[in-house]
Amino acid sequence: MPPEVIRRRVVRSMQPAIPIPLKLLRALLLVMAALLALNTLGRLGVVQQYGAGQGIPSIVGAALLAIVGFTFLLACVGAFFLLGAPAKRNWWLALVLPLLTVANIATAFVIIPEEHVGVGLVLDAYLFNGLLTVVLIVLLLKRSVRAYFGVSRPPAHVRAA
Repeated sequence: MPPEVIRRRVVRSMQPAIPIPLKLLRALLLVMAALLALNTLGRLGVVQQYGAGQGIPSIVGAALLAIVGFTFLLACVGAFFLLGAPAKRNWWLALVLPLLTVANIATAFVIIPEEHVGVGLVLDAYLFNGLLTVVLIVLLLKRSVRAYFGVSRPPAHVRAA
């Protein structure tokens, strides 16, 4: 075999195996991105049809919903790709997603008029955004995932000393 092929095989064999919770986490990020796209488009439809909340111009409300929603969507897709490479920075960047969840939920409840906040928006905010983000955090904090990224706590006997 040529030396280049041997070198590629050695480098490939040196990379740690991707743990199952990380594979689930990456799949969850793609599901969240798809749901966020649908939810953001639905919210924009509500604002277009009924207008924005009290004191907020419709165009500003729609722009804020689009910016926050699609930023969160792009962050989920970006985290999918970042979590494919074992670097501490990538793991820490993935922990920013809960902040975007809060911003997405708050923006939706502030901009959509009170009389049009229905079951769909509540399910969207708490089930799709909130619950999926909690699952994301749990998977991200699993010991095998932290170890893959090199973000694990020291052993108990080292901490005690």
